Amino acid sequence: MSFLKKSKWIVFLVVLSIIVAYGVYNYAYQPHQTTEELTADYTGNSNNFLNEVSKNTNAWLNKTVELSGKITSKDEKGITLSNSIYCQFRENVNFKMLKVTQEITLKGQVIGYDDLLEELKLNQCIIQK
Repeated sequence: MSFLKKSKWIVFLVVLSIIVAYGVYNYAYQPHQTTEELTADYTGNSNNFLNEVSKNTNAWLNKTVELSGKITSKDEKGITLSNSIYCQFRENVNFKMLKVTQEITLKGQVIGYDDLLEELKLNQCIIQK
């Protein structure tokens, strides 16, 4: 093979490698959807949702839910809904205006169930109403 043919093959392989690497990078680092963009897999009352989760906790992991209920406690990063659902808010959500015993509707992702505290945990919550 002549030097010119080898050069063409090398250039072709380098260009092909760059194109493949760019495609893999764009596929692997797609932007995440925000909570507003996700559709809720469950919409309803927080007490009814707790009954659903008690049947099969693992089926609800990483699912988006929209829950209505009463705020039973509050801390710096989130609230507890219906004594059993801890909702951690995103940093850009102003939840300081919320009061204990207030009715609220929020949307968030289920991240797990804490057996020790018997508490369902939601993450990336936003206030709907």
